[in-house]
Amino acid sequence: MPPLSKTQRRTHPRLGITTGDPAGIGPEISLRAALDPTLDGACQKILFGCWDLLSSRAAALGLPFDFVRIASSALENEEALPERCVVDVAAGEIVTGQGSKTSGAAAARNIIECVSACRKGVLDAMVTAPLNKRFFQEAGYSFPGHTEFLAHLTGTTEFAMAFLTERLKVVLATIHIPLRSVADNITPELIYRKLRLIMQEFPKLGLACRKVAVAGINPHAGESGLLGREEKDCLEPAIQRAREEFPQASIQGALPGDTIFWRAYNGEFDVVLAMYHDQGLAPIKLLGFGGAVNVTLGLPFVRTSVDHGTAFELAGQGIARPDSMINAMRWALRLLQC
Repeated sequence: MPPLSKTQRRTHPRLGITTGDPAGIGPEISLRAALDPTLDGACQKILFGCWDLLSSRAAALGLPFDFVRIASSALENEEALPERCVVDVAAGEIVTGQGSKTSGAAAARNIIECVSACRKGVLDAMVTAPLNKRFFQEAGYSFPGHTEFLAHLTGTTEFAMAFLTERLKVVLATIHIPLRSVADNITPELIYRKLRLIMQEFPKLGLACRKVAVAGINPHAGESGLLGREEKDCLEPAIQRAREEFPQASIQGALPGDTIFWRAYNGEFDVVLAMYHDQGLAPIKLLGFGGAVNVTLGLPFVRTSVDHGTAFELAGQGIARPDSMINAMRWALRLLQC
């Protein structure tokens, strides 16, 4: 009999939780989510962030701080860890509510440490609180956001940003690029690769993908070329290629973007491939804000995240809701079961 894997030897899944930009709401929603009683006994919560900052933020908000301070090397010990731990990652001088180059650098260090642990197999999944793209880049990390940075750290070349709710699931063809650049970036090869990624990654995560819909980029999905050629020249060849490779699935498109999400929400499609960021995220956030979860397809481990930003204006006031962070943790556990 082969030896048990690290995951099998552990009694509960280990979630690595990056606490985001320390000047924003990330620390407090991470603390509140880790303390949520509905998750007690379901997993070990390992927060990555500055111990002193997290403990002081908990004290200021009147939150219990029953965490154990550990070094990242302690994760490689297969003996049971306490249910709540903090891997202490230095943050520097942070002012609550005021993002900075320093806070951006701290957010990056949290991610790097957590990814390293996931790649070693000592964590089972990664759950991320938000970072701020401006301060992240000011700190010297020239990536548009979390997704691209995670792909870089793991050497992943084929990846996509997905957003999941119970009734609507959306994958983005393009991510963090200006709207004026979207049409130039939509190619038959890109669309085919995203469809292939859906067909390969969704089953691994226990997600249905027998009915896939591809959104058009132009009004009325181009109206047979009258309102733009992208559907006929780029989307249709990619869809046909994907149909031939995955005959078990129904892949429809290109379909008008003004109705496709409603049809998916009502059960006609399992997942929608949207062409650009706001095309996919506007309906997700309208129908499921706080309940939607960001998942990165293609990584060598499960990664989920919140569906909102750093909200510096709310930081430290005790009013930031942890709902999306809790949902991200629940989805991570759900996806790990597959």
